Amino acid sequence: MKRGLISVALACVAMTAGCATRGAGAASEDPGQVALGWAFDPARIFVGDVRPSSDDQVVLEVSASLRDYYIPAYSLAIAYRCRAVETLGRIKCGYTARTLRVGPPGEGQFDRGLMFLSRLRNARTVQEMRPLMDGQTGLQWLEADVDACPQGIFAIDSVRVTNWRPDIHYPLQPRNEREIILHPAQIRVKMIGTYTTTTYQGWVLADGVPAAVRTLLDTLEPCWTPATSPKPWERGE
Repeated sequence: MKRGLISVALACVAMTAGCATRGAGAASEDPGQVALGWAFDPARIFVGDVRPSSDDQVVLEVSASLRDYYIPAYSLAIAYRCRAVETLGRIKCGYTARTLRVGPPGEGQFDRGLMFLSRLRNARTVQEMRPLMDGQTGLQWLEADVDACPQGIFAIDSVRVTNWRPDIHYPLQPRNEREIILHPAQIRVKMIGTYTTTTYQGWVLADGVPAAVRTLLDTLEPCWTPATSPKPWERGE
């Protein structure tokens, strides 16, 4: 049965805790929304590491929740960067992936997400949350060399060429195919090309873009190593 994006939207309307506007500086009554809009904002992952006026560029940004838009699951960003390699005596260019996630994927991730939020339950703003983040021992901050990861480049391009079209508008669906998903886990994807940037928002388990991202994550899983660069909440303001 086809699950349209409008089903996700209707579910969000029904469960008002799920659809908050992102904004790192905005106050919120829900610490999960603050965390998703700030610490788990994929736009923060490469801040300071992508050089302006160079070939460096972030090409993919993803954030996903475990339920509605208030239990973080992960954020992911992939950047193309050129760096000097002293041992080689030349510039090396390639794709680097980084992710911040609430533990490894699997059945226990939802419980870890709830535990993460419980430690932040009294934080309502970025300023209140910032000193609490370093104590979040359950979070994983990881990095992968996509070029060296088997099928890594192919998996990135598979996201680019997948179906980015929105589903049919809910009232246009046959009544026997209509479905409302309550408390949907959500995903937001932004892919930046040379001349075109495309965004997607919808159910994390849908086909098309979410499925391509899931395949990308499966491909990168054996290639992750602990990241030594500053964590997303340590970057920028």
